[in-house]
Amino acid sequence: MNRRSVMARARTLVPGVPRSRRELETSLHVLASLRAQGWHRSLGAGAPVDAAGGPRPWLTYPAVDWLERALTPRARVFEYGAGASTSWFARPGRVKEIVSVEHDPGWFARLPQPPNGRILHVPCVGTWWETDEPAPYVRAIADGAPWDVVVIDGMGRNTCARAAVDHLSATGLVVLDDTDNPASRPAQAVLTDRGLGRLDFWGLKPGMPTRLCTSVFSRDFNAWLTGA
Repeated sequence: MNRRSVMARARTLVPGVPRSRRELETSLHVLASLRAQGWHRSLGAGAPVDAAGGPRPWLTYPAVDWLERALTPRARVFEYGAGASTSWFARPGRVKEIVSVEHDPGWFARLPQPPNGRILHVPCVGTWWETDEPAPYVRAIADGAPWDVVVIDGMGRNTCARAAVDHLSATGLVVLDDTDNPASRPAQAVLTDRGLGRLDFWGLKPGMPTRLCTSVFSRDFNAWLTGA
């Protein structure tokens, strides 16, 4: 079987195989771009990291790019679900304070405490989408409120979204991950029903092969777009 026949057969078996030299070169440029963002390194590490191995949120790349531009050193952040994103927020000069709650004791024990905040271990019984409304995990947001940014990327996301709206600053942001998942629709609905506007950021996440969505909600995006 000659080379042309081998390539033709490969295209029938693997639809994503480049069909021309131009497609191949363009695909290699895309892969190089992903490598520069740390996508391949994240795949190997099984954790979200940048090209240098530093931590980054397990949110879509466009969402993180937007947050990197919008955040100011005056922002106070509360996070449901701690991890690499906590360390990313804790980088010097990025935000004033980061407070996270984490339900998993084993994972909590492995996380470094941020220099400009704290990670709290608060048990949570339920699922990734629902838990009891008065659960300490959900209510932890009240201590220190109002917050400029609330990140919902842990347990009981629909329940936490209902609590987040009442503990935001006037121009605060809610970052809700996995809004491509239908299970998150109650959280999306409560945020928009309470008058928050919405920006969807579709794209890849570190080490993940499919397009996903992270959404950002706010009553006043102008404040973040102008840096006021």
